[in-house]
Amino acid sequence: MKRFLVRSIIVSVSLFFIGWIVYSQVVPQYYHIIFPFIIIFFFLTTNIVHFYLLKIADKSMPKFSARFMVLSTLKMFFYLVIGIGYIVISNVNVKAFLINFLAAYVIYTIIEVAEISHVVKVKK
Repeated sequence: MKRFLVRSIIVSVSLFFIGWIVYSQVVPQYYHIIFPFIIIFFFLTTNIVHFYLLKIADKSMPKFSARFMVLSTLKMFFYLVIGIGYIVISNVNVKAFLINFLAAYVIYTIIEVAEISHVVKVKK
């Protein structure tokens, strides 16, 4: 968990820095106050889910694949509900929100899958 936590902190700080540069220098008209909260949201949910997946991997590797798929599907639907809920509630800069939300989803999912793959290889 420590390795994943360090990597996700590095990615989160990098995303904050890249966002700060892009939104202050390149496209300031598209900055939305929700941007930092998107990164914090994905950081927290990804780390919580990863912690739970590590607990599952420690208990039973044969059950891990099924639980991983179920948990990934539930997480994806949760993200979908959050995204749609925000769009319904707020009509401000929806395109910028969607781009930031989807980019964060892809980045954190790649990190999580890479780390889980590493854990599964080590456990076998």
